[in-house]
Amino acid sequence: MIRPSFSFKYNGVPFEELEKQIIESPEGFKVVLTDGLTVECRADFHEKYSVTHWVNYFSNPTDHPSGQISELYDCDITVPFEPDPPVTRKNRQATWEPETFRVVKTAGANVKEDDLCTREERLWEGQETESHCAWGRSALENFPFFDVTRKGKGVLVAVGWTGQWKAHFYRRHDDCRIAFGIEHANFYMKPGESFRTASATVLEYADGQENAHNAWRRYIKDVVSPVGKPGRPATPPFSGLFWGGVPSEEMVKRWSGIVKERLPLDTCWIDAGWYEPLRSTTTATQSADWPNVGTWNINEFYHPDRYKNLIRFLKDNGKKFLVWFEPERLKRSVEIWTRYLTRTDNCEDDSVIIALNDDQVLEDLKKKIGDVVEELQLDWYRQDYNISPLNYWLHEDEENRSGITEIKYITNLYKFWDYLLERFPHLLIDDCAGGGQRIDIEMLSRSVPLWRSDYQCMWDCVPEANQMQNTCASWWMPWSGIGYGPKLGDTYSFRSAYTGGIAVRTWEHVDPEWSYENAPADFDWARKYFTEYVEIRRYFGEDFYALIPNSKENTSWNAQQYHDPEDQSGIILAFRRARSPFSTLHSMPKGFMPGAEYEFTDSDTGESFKAKGSDLLEKGLDLCIREKRGSMLLRYRKV
Repeated sequence: MIRPSFSFKYNGVPFEELEKQIIESPEGFKVVLTDGLTVECRADFHEKYSVTHWVNYFSNPTDHPSGQISELYDCDITVPFEPDPPVTRKNRQATWEPETFRVVKTAGANVKEDDLCTREERLWEGQETESHCAWGRSALENFPFFDVTRKGKGVLVAVGWTGQWKAHFYRRHDDCRIAFGIEHANFYMKPGESFRTASATVLEYADGQENAHNAWRRYIKDVVSPVGKPGRPATPPFSGLFWGGVPSEEMVKRWSGIVKERLPLDTCWIDAGWYEPLRSTTTATQSADWPNVGTWNINEFYHPDRYKNLIRFLKDNGKKFLVWFEPERLKRSVEIWTRYLTRTDNCEDDSVIIALNDDQVLEDLKKKIGDVVEELQLDWYRQDYNISPLNYWLHEDEENRSGITEIKYITNLYKFWDYLLERFPHLLIDDCAGGGQRIDIEMLSRSVPLWRSDYQCMWDCVPEANQMQNTCASWWMPWSGIGYGPKLGDTYSFRSAYTGGIAVRTWEHVDPEWSYENAPADFDWARKYFTEYVEIRRYFGEDFYALIPNSKENTSWNAQQYHDPEDQSGIILAFRRARSPFSTLHSMPKGFMPGAEYEFTDSDTGESFKAKGSDLLEKGLDLCIREKRGSMLLRYRKV
């Protein structure tokens, strides 16, 4: 198991040179400097998953300011790796061997086709690489998850910070130094001040990347995620998504049609535009007006009964209720209900962020949002974040206190979500943030990203990008969600969206063509494939295997396996893309018991066949899709 470790400079002196007292405990250790500054490292060890997790807590219990803390790395560990061949012309074949030392990085949620896709960087002795997020959004530009690997051995690393983080990887002869923390941290602490900083989560592995990432998925599912915990749903929702400016009476009509057609959507998702002071009545104007946020008062122009009839209808029909909020941003022209942060270059659209670093603002936020959640009887609380906070934070910092505003802001954000989860023991939170731009392990411990990329907002969003995104997201998250639609009837496209949660957009907007009566929908098709998805949805939280390397090429395939190791059942989901000349993919599925026999059923043809686990593991399985731009869903179980 990895031993927790951190470092910083104190008044310019490196941590290892500081005179200090180290006090060990079962929960970690405490470092006390000679002037009284204390850093407590609280650690959890999860031997079942080979995971070590820790959080550092800084405190200044004295009556004087602390020294200057700089170059703060909340994680600073050294992991042994065997040396690679020396880089010389003579042995270049050896240096091109594919399992030399690599750092696997993941793209952030950047509203692009390759959102969340992985890329590898090979490091030779003496080389280094770095990574960071952008503009204070933890999953913008780069994802805060890393796989550092060589020949099937390595570590998975998660940066636990929802603000501006940085990470460095230094390859040395027979090890790698991994260090990360809050990028702009350079501060002294005032007398009596205390706070936490970034957390670190590290999984050490020695039996291959696939096994490591499945152990990671189980750790996230079993230990970290609130999904499936007592009193909370076992999976993300299968939602019907509706704009907040669709009047309540029309909402009930659309849901009545969905119920009449026996479509197994389980959640009513109300997105932006349900609040005062909006008055727009067309899709175009509502799409332009929704950013005018700030009141969080239910808009009685659209919803004269304050959603009471819709809530009653949903409960009578066993449906959940999800509503969008964006409480950290407000428009100064709408309503000022709490203190906000200023900056030197004011935003053109008059948006500002609340001063969540202020504890009184935190209390205002709890009251403001908690009471609306209670009135709406929500099952899901969706929090968006369409503003970049970094410049606000830096502008607010006092001299020689860089990073303090961010630290207090982010820790109060965690306290706010913890408050909601405690006040409403049934509630789950959707972490949106401009479409997946604040996904990190701290947020995964409190929420689920049901809309993990705004790429699905693009009019030309292609299903192949959804396949790629699902494949890569599954490396790090057992539960997440995606938006789909509005068109129904395209099996290849719909199956490309299969993941833990789906939001269907067929009846989304206010204009008449989006009504239940007018929106084009093949209800027989929808009933069949919606039901198919619901029947297999649980498997997206089980073990995952990519059966072909991820590719964006339309001449390729995509194939995924989700396997329940407990009952030895699962699914294989495969796609032959539009320009692929290959009708057959030879795959090597995983997870089977060699001595068992398995029955496979093709969901499209109903045909079944049996195979021995040993043959599947040793010889593989041919997947055949005769038509281009076609899909296959195989379900299997141990006989």
